[in-house]
Amino acid sequence: MSKSMMKRILILLSILGLFLACRPPAGTIAITFEESFDVFPNPERGFHHARELPRPKDFDTRDENITLIYGRISADDFRDKPFSEEFLAAIQAGFDEARKNGIKVNPRVAYNHGPHEGAKAQYGDDAPLDIVMTHIKQLGPIWRKNMDVISHVEAGFIGGWGEWHSSAHGLDSIQNKRAILFAILDEVPKERMVVQRTPHYKREIFTGSPLNGDSVLTRERAFDGSNLARVGHLNDCFLASEDDVGTYPYGEDGWTLGEELNFLESESRYVPFGGETCGVHERAECGNAVAEMEKVHINWLNLDYNRRVLNGWRENECFDEIERRLGYRFVLRNAVIQESVKAGGELNFMFTIANVGFGELFNLRKVEMVLTNLESGQELVRELKDDPRFWGAGTEVEIKSVVNIPENLTPGQYSLGIRMPDMSPSIHDDVRYSIRFANADVWNADTAVNILVPELTVN
Repeated sequence: MSKSMMKRILILLSILGLFLACRPPAGTIAITFEESFDVFPNPERGFHHARELPRPKDFDTRDENITLIYGRISADDFRDKPFSEEFLAAIQAGFDEARKNGIKVNPRVAYNHGPHEGAKAQYGDDAPLDIVMTHIKQLGPIWRKNMDVISHVEAGFIGGWGEWHSSAHGLDSIQNKRAILFAILDEVPKERMVVQRTPHYKREIFTGSPLNGDSVLTRERAFDGSNLARVGHLNDCFLASEDDVGTYPYGEDGWTLGEELNFLESESRYVPFGGETCGVHERAECGNAVAEMEKVHINWLNLDYNRRVLNGWRENECFDEIERRLGYRFVLRNAVIQESVKAGGELNFMFTIANVGFGELFNLRKVEMVLTNLESGQELVRELKDDPRFWGAGTEVEIKSVVNIPENLTPGQYSLGIRMPDMSPSIHDDVRYSIRFANADVWNADTAVNILVPELTVN
């Protein structure tokens, strides 16, 4: 046999091998899903509005595709005394209103709101440490009671706007920041994270040095319930100057911008990062803004401030992309699923899912397989072993599963899908708190199931 003939045979065998490898196994079907570029509400991510939590008003934001509010707790009247029972009841009413409207809250306590006309406090006015500790203790039961509608807690309390600077009582020392942060972590449920202002504060709190990155989170340490793994990042001047208005101190006091962003890139895969813009700067131009959002895995931004920056994104046509991609955005790519299964047998299936968002999930969710009888609506639900908090931004994950089918399952036609509800029993069955995949024709708004295959036979 000539070399050319041998070469042709090898090429044909190679093509045949690829063809056979790409064919789904006998008795299965292969599905390719269409990605959707629509904007729709999903929990714990996206643009948010600022609202006064103890005076709940205009919490019905889902029609704007907004599922988060910054729940400001203005405590100007309590800088020298404990919270009153009436004030605590008003805070609870705010959480009740959030639950009623199917949204979540990022609460933050502040004792002033800057040097604007009519402000009750001067810029930086806050409370002495003992009063702050009393307020944290008072809020603990409320945080725990309302964990279901808390996305995360913003550390707050210190200085201007509760942004951890310019404290009138010296609360912005690293010792007091550490004491206040750890007190908040003790009172907030272990299942929720706390964000604090500027990354070098976190390094200094946990390592004793703003230049020390030894305690940076890794995949192995993520979500282990430790204080380190529960502290994320808040940037209230995102993209506003070369150092984000003091967010990243340079020279002898800190790292370069590149080093800071690399630190955030590694941390924010496992803890929340977000905030607001506060001024126009070339770093906020569309190209750099989108690139930096990808790098730091941003989850949420304030839609109320700074409007000049937001309008610039609209004018330069990157606002829509930012709106879609803030936080996680899960897209089904393909699936291989059995065409039929016997009652008492095993159902094998595989699907590939991509996260095309800027960020990740940081609160635990289960991934449920749901078989739904098309005639009766009866559901068979099984939890998969996968942890979607590791479905990282910019990655694709292949999920393989084998599910035992009960012998007494009624024969008939079923749909097969994936549901990702909230973990809290109070809202587990509320479809507004379940995750929708960014695909065409997969979302069932009545059951919160993302349909993999609309018809599968159980015989």
